[in-house]
Amino acid sequence: MLLAIDVGNTNMTIGLYLEAELVATWRVASDRSRTADEYGLKFVQLLERESYTPADVTEAALASVVPPLNARLVEACRKYLNIGLVELNSLCKALPAVHYDNVAALGTDRLVNAVAAWEIYGRPDNRPVIVVDFGTATKLECVNAEGEYLGGVIAPGINISTEALARNAARLQRIEVARPKQVLGKNIVASLQSGIVYGFAGQADGLVKRLAREIAPEGPAPVVVATGGMAYLVASESRTIQHVEPYLTLEGIRRVYEKNRPE
Repeated sequence: MLLAIDVGNTNMTIGLYLEAELVATWRVASDRSRTADEYGLKFVQLLERESYTPADVTEAALASVVPPLNARLVEACRKYLNIGLVELNSLCKALPAVHYDNVAALGTDRLVNAVAAWEIYGRPDNRPVIVVDFGTATKLECVNAEGEYLGGVIAPGINISTEALARNAARLQRIEVARPKQVLGKNIVASLQSGIVYGFAGQADGLVKRLAREIAPEGPAPVVVATGGMAYLVASESRTIQHVEPYLTLEGIRRVYEKNRPE
């Protein structure tokens, strides 16, 4: 079984694969204060909660945007699962081509999202794809119909935007991000929720439309796939997002790992 680990700035999403089937998922905080032992014990605890044992895990792969955690996770897998953890990067074999000024600087999470989206939605119908990842940052990735990564967009994400607003505006407050009853807010909470949900949906739609004109001025329109913790909430109000895949990054990790599996 493969343990796929997606380390984001806020959360770490972990998936357990039996061949191509995702059989269990977990989400924990990306806590930079945790030691390798603490992460190792956490892995064992999570596995046992789903009636698995460390011996069931034979492989592990990592896509991380928090480099300080990587060595600790490698040590945790070695010590508590008795396996090596393969750290994926943007130089791994992944897509037919990657058109980026500095490929080594491309975030691994961005690449694996692009791989999964294109292989699931783009390649079968020979169509380009655009991925919208609603995470700590909102990231959009573009792949043409031939499977070539073209580039993307990065914007501040929902959580950091709302936190910054609450921190810098004295009369505003932290709120639960939820869909409001209507766009017109009648109080501070409803007004903030409207601005967040409809504002980010509008931002995503605007960027998708601009990107689509650049990457597919003729021929079939791109398939638009959303992922990330806020994907379902925003996608329900979007006019361009067609599919929501909450575990797209884990699926991308699995697919890229298989293309680069150690001999």
